[in-house]
Amino acid sequence: MSDFTRKEIQEIIALRGWMRGGGEGHMESGLVLRGVNLCGVNLSGLYFADAILSRANLSDTDLKGAYLYRAYLSKTNLRGADLSWADLREAILEGANLQNAKLNNADLRKTDLRRADLRGANLSDADLRQAQMDGADLRGSDLRGARVAPDSLSQTSLTGALLPEGMEQKKQEDSSD
Repeated sequence: MSDFTRKEIQEIIALRGWMRGGGEGHMESGLVLRGVNLCGVNLSGLYFADAILSRANLSDTDLKGAYLYRAYLSKTNLRGADLSWADLREAILEGANLQNAKLNNADLRKTDLRRADLRGANLSDADLRQAQMDGADLRGSDLRGARVAPDSLSQTSLTGALLPEGMEQKKQEDSSD
């Protein structure tokens, strides 16, 4: 059971005066919910720029289309979460558990994914340009159509991963050197 419902999170945002542009569920920045349990809560489309959600349990949470620009999600449990179409630019997800997460079409530019567990994650059509991915575990993940530099994947585990077109050939060429 989660610590808060979607409605309660929206009320916290509203009470703190963090409404942006008068739209429901929008906040300016700085929400701090370290270690909170929001397992399974629908937070789709909410605005969490600069939020601190480190060590939180967001497993199976619906964050589809959420705005998490520069959010601090280090060591957060996002296992099975739906982050499709989410804006995670410059977010810190170092050491986060993203196993089986849906990150298709997510904007992950300049995101810190070092040592993140992305096993089985759907990263199809995601934008991973300039993402830091050293030590990330991408075994069994789907990267088809993702925008990612081959160098970004050089220090990752890719066994069984579905790679973007043209990268499989490069990977095979590199291993034959």
